[in-house]
Amino acid sequence: MASVLPNTPREPARIRWSNNMSVLHDRSLAFRCTIVTAMLAPACSIHADLVDRWGVGTGDSTAMIQFDFLSGSTYVVDLFFDGSLSGQEAIEMIADGSTEAGFAFSYDVISYSFGDFLVGIEIDSDVDYGDGSTPPYVDYWHYWTSEPGTAWSESMIGFGDRILTDGAADAWVFGTSDAPATIPAPATIAILIPAIAGRRRRRAD
Repeated sequence: MASVLPNTPREPARIRWSNNMSVLHDRSLAFRCTIVTAMLAPACSIHADLVDRWGVGTGDSTAMIQFDFLSGSTYVVDLFFDGSLSGQEAIEMIADGSTEAGFAFSYDVISYSFGDFLVGIEIDSDVDYGDGSTPPYVDYWHYWTSEPGTAWSESMIGFGDRILTDGAADAWVFGTSDAPATIPAPATIAILIPAIAGRRRRRAD
């Protein structure tokens, strides 16, 4: 479910998707205040804690999508699909499947002639919104990608052009140019993966 808001002079169209009808853009001032607070910190390095991890979809291919919020919270969604899908389709797939998987997910994009720019993400109680317009101009969702067996690299293409195949990973990091958090800890993997695999089998039946 998506809605396109009317264009205003000199502003690109905004497209919002939300499974709980929250309006992320209206909270942008509060988010930017958070950025100002972060600027007072001695270093631009954010500690991340894995808050939760879910599985969405069915299929023989798997891709990991990671979200690092400015609060330090990290969430991971493991997507199950067949064939390939774009980074933007991955976000849409999470939005479509989040309720069934047991979490709340909303996102907000600005639509330009060259593609969509992801500016807002909300997962459960964590939310960040920004378009990079506030000094030091890092208040936006930085897009990182990884192929199987390779390190993270900041994407040079938009998420609409990114193609995810089996074993690939995407990460969205807000408010810092630092690489995505290294998660989860080995003990956490042992707890989470059986639950995700079990959910995948039930959905495939």
